[in-house]
Order: sequence, then C-alpha cells, then structure tokens
Amino acid sequence: MSEAREIRDPVFNFIRLTGTEADIVNSSVFQRLRGIRQLAFANLVYPGALHTRFEHSLGVCHVTDLMAKALDVSAEERDLLRLSALLHDIGHGPFSHISEDILEIYSDKREPDNTYKIHESITGDIIKQSEELNRYIRQSDIDKIIKILGSGYGDPLLHSIVSGPLDADKQDYLLRDSYFCGVKYGVFDLNQLHRELRWVEDDVEGKYLMISKDGVHAVEQFVLAKYYITNQVYRHRVRLITDQMLVRAITCGIDHDKIDSLQDLYTYKSDQKYLEEYLLWDDSKFMVTLTDDKFKGKECHDLLTRLKNRNLFKRIYQKQIKELPEVCRLYLSGISKPKNKVLRAKLESHLWEHVCKLVSEKCNGNITCSPNNSNYLIVYDYKIKSVREMSRNDEASIPVEKGIKSPSTFEEESTLFKSIDEKLNQAFVEIYAPVSYDTPVDRTKLKKVIDEVITGHIADFFEGEENATT
Repeated sequence: MSEAREIRDPVFNFIRLTGTEADIVNSSVFQRLRGIRQLAFANLVYPGALHTRFEHSLGVCHVTDLMAKALDVSAEERDLLRLSALLHDIGHGPFSHISEDILEIYSDKREPDNTYKIHESITGDIIKQSEELNRYIRQSDIDKIIKILGSGYGDPLLHSIVSGPLDADKQDYLLRDSYFCGVKYGVFDLNQLHRELRWVEDDVEGKYLMISKDGVHAVEQFVLAKYYITNQVYRHRVRLITDQMLVRAITCGIDHDKIDSLQDLYTYKSDQKYLEEYLLWDDSKFMVTLTDDKFKGKECHDLLTRLKNRNLFKRIYQKQIKELPEVCRLYLSGISKPKNKVLRAKLESHLWEHVCKLVSEKCNGNITCSPNNSNYLIVYDYKIKSVREMSRNDEASIPVEKGIKSPSTFEEESTLFKSIDEKLNQAFVEIYAPVSYDTPVDRTKLKKVIDEVITGHIADFFEGEENATT
C-alpha cells in the first residue's frame, strides 16, 4: 500500500488521500479520467474550462469527507463513503455526459427494474470487474460501494451524501466549474452549509439527511448558485451548440457513416471485453481517431473537424415553445429525446430546404449555408426549471429540522422560495445550422428573415403530422 498523501487543489487547497485511495488514484482506470473533460467543449467559450473528471472526483471525495465529519458518520462508513465518492464517475465515457446521452440511445435494453443511468451501470461493472481496482478494495466492500452509489446502503444518510439534492458531487462541481470558467455564478458558502447539516433517525428508514432551521439561508445560496450557473454556463448558447454538434457527429457516425468503432463503443454490454475496450477511450483518443484522414468525407469527421477548428454552427432560431402555435407545442416539447428521433429527423429535413432557400434568395450572398445536408440542421429543445423546482433537482425536497415536530421542507421554510411560482418553467426550441456571415448586420438580417418564416413552416409541418394521424 502506498503512503497517505496530500494533493494540491485550486479549489480546496489540499486534498488528503489514504494509502489505499492513493493506490486507486494511481491505477490506469482512474488516471483515464485525466483525459475526460468535465464540461466537454465549454472551453470554446470559457477558455479555462479544461478541468477533468479526475480532479472533480478528488474534490467529491474531499467534500464527502467534510460532510461525513459534520454529520458524525462512523469511521468505517466514512471510509466507504470516501471510496464511493472517489469512484463515482469512473464509468464516464468521452466528453462526460455527451457519451451518457449517446449510450442511452444505442445501448441494449437493460432489465425493466434497472433505474440506474447507463454511466452508473458502467461504473458498477468497472468496480466489480476491474482486477486493478480489486487489488485495493476489499471484496466485502465492493457491493457496499456500488449500493451507496445506486439504490443505497445502510442508512439513507449515506446515499444522500453522494447522491441527493445537497450531495458532495453538486457542491464540488459548482465551485470547481465556477473557478475554471472564471465566473462567480456557482459560488456558495461551503463551510456554513456544512455547519447546518443535521441527521434525524426514522424508526423505519434509519438516519437521513436534513438541514437545520438556521441553515435555510445557506441552502438558498446553494440553490441559487446552481440556478445561475445552469443558466449562464451550462445553458450558454455556444455550450449548447458544441454539445449538439458532438451528439450529431456521433449519431451520424453510427447511423450514416457506419463506423464500427463508434457502434461498439456506444452499445453497452455488461461484459469484460466491452469494459476493456471502453476504458481505452477518452476525449483525446476520440478526436484523434475520428478526425483521421481515413474518415475524411464522412459526416462524423466533418462535424468533429469543425469543432476542432471552432468552425461552429450558428443559432439561427430561438423561441419559447409557448410562443409558438398550439399545434407545435406538444410535439416540440421533448423533440430532441431519443424516442422522438424519427419525427425530429423529418422536421429537420423539412426545415433544411426552407432555410437554404431563404439564405440564398433573401440574404444577397453575404450569408452562406453549406453543405447541402439536412443532418447539418439541428433542432434542439430544452427546459429551464424554476429555481424552486431546481432546489429538489430530480430528488425529494430537502428536509428542514423543526423542533420536536416532523421535519418541514426547504420550500416551506424559505420565505424567498415560497414566494416563487414553481410552474414558472421556460421551455425553448432552437435551431443550429452551418450558416456563416461576415458582419453583425448580416446576422441580424438573417435572424429577421428566418424568424417568421420558420415559425410558419414548423406549424405547417406539425399540422401535416396531425392530419396524417387522424
């Protein structure tokens, strides 16, 4: 076993690792995370955003330990939590969540009762099957770690520390992403938040996490930090465009270019051979392999080369879905989900012809649209949750300690959040295309020409769809 050590970190100053943890970090399985950027191509708009899943995983381990100490978790459970946190992202593929989205599209169906996300399933498989990791983790702890990361092990408190509305993962990425992007949107008072953590014991469930009554303001700051960084960084126009170009490059590479290596990478199988190949891939291998000249002329190669050279698509259309004719709204909400793949492709093909015609006829040659391929027009929808809904994320409400009575919830105790209408969500549809223009004046002209006409063509398309189904 290696000696315990401390690692310098720009966010937390020093991160302490035990000897066992140091061995895990030195393993090739963990070192691979150095090659997987936390925010994919966000560095094309925030140049400092080159941080990776490697340092994020170290940070989550550190924050997990701080939370466990604040909650007086036993030494044995703290060790399990630290290992769980250290390994929580070991299953991520190239470009992090982009790979997760693609895996969900192409992977074999899993058992109906399996509620894990695919990268979580891959994480569990790697922890179970990696001979390298198994040298350092006791066999009796492997299943416990996988359960902590998944359905839970022991008291609900343990799972909440690594996966929940106040988990260590969110706390690290808010502070880390803010630091490396050079923004203050995700900053919150970590120490104050931890001072207000509490646990309460339920006769049936056991211990679970809550916040003190005095900690409501600390949680407000945390939730607002998540809301602001989501809107200002994760939903930044260039970030959305680069993510969708990357997704389209991969789907074109599989569906149209028939690139076997991509098909194999994104068809998840829970076996040793698949995992061995999966663990060879990171961002660099992905880009080097698929921008090689042997793939020249393929859609995947062209789209990735555009990303490499920052020759990005432009956002040529944006609307709140509620602003569109009623016939469009139901169809467009979720149009970019895998289940709507065929409908989305039909819409994109329909719109591509009209976009090209508008550009050529009404923009006087100052604006160009190429190549002539409807796969290069991307319709994308997304939703910005209300800040009140975001306080829960996908989990339950944050419980708040309330005297001897049953706990209250954060939404009930926060005067600020109680005043916010939870239904104030915003749903958008955007269109990205390989359009180029010379000046801001040309850009304004393009958007003015496209806006009204494209709205009409979207409505015509969905009216046709409705008529075809009745």
